[in-house]
Amino acid sequence: MLAEVIVCRNVPKRYTYSVPETGSYSIGDHVEIPFGKSLAVGIIYDLIDTKPPENCKDLGEKLIKKPQLTSTLLNFIDWLTEEYNITPHKAYQTIMGKMKIRELPEQNDETITLDKEKTPNDEQKVVIKTILENENQSFLIHGVTSSGKTEVYMQIANQIIQNGQSVLMLLPEIALTPQMRKGFKARFGERVSVIHSGLTPKQREIEWNRIYNQTVSIVIGPRSAIFTPLENIGLIILDEEHDNSYKQDNNPRYTTHHIAEYRRQTFGARLLYGSATPGLELFYKASMDQTLTLLQMKHRATPNPLPTIDIIDMTQKHNREDHPLLSSALLNGIESNIEKKQKTLILLNRRGYAPYIICQSCHKIHTCPECNLSYTYHKDRVFRCHRCDRSDNLTHTCKHCKKPHLNFGGIGTQKVEAELLKLFPGIKICRLDKDTNKSVKELEKTLETFENEGDILIGTQMIAKGHHFEGVTLVGVLGIDSSLNLADFRAGERTYQLLSQVAGRAGRGKEKGHVIIQTSNPDHYVIQHALTHNYEAFYADEIEFRKELKYPPFSDLIHIICSGKINNQTKETIETLHSFIKKKTTNLEDSFCQIIGPKPAPIEKIKDHFRWHMLIKADTETFNTIKQVLKYPPKTSHYVKVIIDYHPKTIL
Repeated sequence: MLAEVIVCRNVPKRYTYSVPETGSYSIGDHVEIPFGKSLAVGIIYDLIDTKPPENCKDLGEKLIKKPQLTSTLLNFIDWLTEEYNITPHKAYQTIMGKMKIRELPEQNDETITLDKEKTPNDEQKVVIKTILENENQSFLIHGVTSSGKTEVYMQIANQIIQNGQSVLMLLPEIALTPQMRKGFKARFGERVSVIHSGLTPKQREIEWNRIYNQTVSIVIGPRSAIFTPLENIGLIILDEEHDNSYKQDNNPRYTTHHIAEYRRQTFGARLLYGSATPGLELFYKASMDQTLTLLQMKHRATPNPLPTIDIIDMTQKHNREDHPLLSSALLNGIESNIEKKQKTLILLNRRGYAPYIICQSCHKIHTCPECNLSYTYHKDRVFRCHRCDRSDNLTHTCKHCKKPHLNFGGIGTQKVEAELLKLFPGIKICRLDKDTNKSVKELEKTLETFENEGDILIGTQMIAKGHHFEGVTLVGVLGIDSSLNLADFRAGERTYQLLSQVAGRAGRGKEKGHVIIQTSNPDHYVIQHALTHNYEAFYADEIEFRKELKYPPFSDLIHIICSGKINNQTKETIETLHSFIKKKTTNLEDSFCQIIGPKPAPIEKIKDHFRWHMLIKADTETFNTIKQVLKYPPKTSHYVKVIIDYHPKTIL
């Protein structure tokens, strides 16, 4: 008997071993194997009833503390290996992690009173009926904020569970899991498992084993939860599907949507994408393609309509007379809210106290020596680089002209918090950003404090999505122009999504909501469409821009970044790759392929590494050709790291 084995080493193929006559081995078992001059761990991929060749090494001991992989998981490893040009071991690591078999604690026999299912409104009924009547299909639910998408998810999930199948509920980030967990556990009790990196290794292993043993019906988690070993999946949900967090930013650089579609096909499941501001490519596909059904929910499930939005032009002096950071309109709104015991959200997508430090003498920006990006000043009296995490102690001496004239510029969340406490002493302000909430417990505590006793919640984009606070009636948006001006073709789309999502946090309870956006670009089409909550109008403008410049959905993208400590060496590497791809695509007839670059990346240096990049736009056939030839790229310097990102979400 011969065994085909996935070796847990960085090798591109499977190896064969002889199966000893003594011992019991099955497909999916973890085994110890001799590999080279050492021992390694392997997974039996297949058993073949044939005589092993001479000198074929024997399988070693079976590792009983490791889980046996099902045929579904083995096929999953195969697919991921091929799809993302990675080794079988990397695919195994991505799907399985370091999980091992663990004895589960005894179930709590305590009786839990579960919430009753709510009666859906007319829009919800249509969506629920359409999805339940169509098996093995993908759907995009485009529903305005507070339209009741979560209730739709739960009602469909309930039917799927009654049919004996399981449900996978994905969220863009850990920050949203506490609220979703609370809602689902109130409805479904202990049949719900929540799994994410914020759990301790023991907690994560227990939840993984509950899923592996099929003792739960619903799994909730961020993008990595797409790999959990659920079987018989009947429903996969990607809530807030537009969010960039669904894209993995290190190897393998997968898009969760793509993995979800594979798992849907594996089980013949229903796949739901939900968003108030769908990704442009997905909305285009739903509008043009019969393989994705568009379902719309245009009204809020609550009595209140969408909030009113006011645009404050910060180029006008009278809007800055009382305070340089906060307009009179926003300050008056906050004061009124405090008097009425109502809550306010302030969005500023820059953490820290001052986002840049400038010398008053030579006018040079004080930058991180490893990244050449502006330092951010924090109130703990340190300069921090938000790109590489380097920190330096406070100094007032400019490193360029050596004069003690460094001054702080711009605004960050810490500075807004300090200014509001000066203006409104005695109020309770909560802050939600990466500096204040470094664990799930801290995050949950901040959200709970704000809901119970907070007056104002200040935060980065973490506060913009998914949160439901009935007491919030005012949302203020600061510094949105920096998002609009990023050197990325998706800058307009992301800004519109951020504005619409944060606006949707206002007026979700009994009182009507109001949003104030401070900007220096009041006439920009993104700002104007956000003003009227008109996604379709924004889409119509944005899709024309994409079509003219042949950006997705009118092409597929490949982004290649080379990163190295020696600038010339890094440049030579990207030029070698450029010539290689050019040569391979020259003779393709009736194809579209445009290569932008090579040139320095928009962020030219990170952690003392120079960065060069090129962006390839291609039709689908050419994209697939390039993907195949890049499996065997030309030899380049091993001192330069080459990153190949298929379907990138950012090109910075």
